[in-house]
Amino acid sequence: MIEQLRDNLAHASSFSLVGIALILLGYLALDVVTPGRLRQSVWGEHNRNAVILTTSMVISVSLVLICSVIDTAALELWRALLFTIAYTVLAIAVMMWSFVLIDWLTPGKLGSLLLDDDEHPATWVTAAVFVGIGAVIGVTLLV
Repeated sequence: MIEQLRDNLAHASSFSLVGIALILLGYLALDVVTPGRLRQSVWGEHNRNAVILTTSMVISVSLVLICSVIDTAALELWRALLFTIAYTVLAIAVMMWSFVLIDWLTPGKLGSLLLDDDEHPATWVTAAVFVGIGAVIGVTLLV
C-alpha cells in the first residue's frame, strides 16, 4: 500500500512538472507565431483575443497530457514521460502550423487581427482549431 502511494506520488509529481514545462513550451511557441509580446497582450493589456487564444492552447495541451497519462499508465515512468513529451510537442507543432496555415488562407494578417484591441471572430475559430487538434491527438492515444 505504501509502495503504491509512493509510486502514485512520483507519477503525479513527474507528470505535473513535465506538464507545466510543456504548457510553457506551448506558450513560448504561441508567442513566436503571434506579433508583439504575448505576455504584454495577456497580462498587461488584458487583450481578450490574446487571452482566448492562449487559453485554447493551454486546454489543447492539457487534453493531450490527460490522454497521455491514460495511454502510458502501464509503462515505466521515464518512458511514459518521454512519450508524453513527444505527443505534446507534436500537438504544439501542429497547433502552430495551423495558426500559420490559417493566416496564409485568410485575408489580412491573422496575428495582427487576433491581437487587436477589438474582438475578432477569427479568435474563436483559431481557438476551436487549437482545441480540436488537442482533442484529435489525445483521442488517438486512447484507441
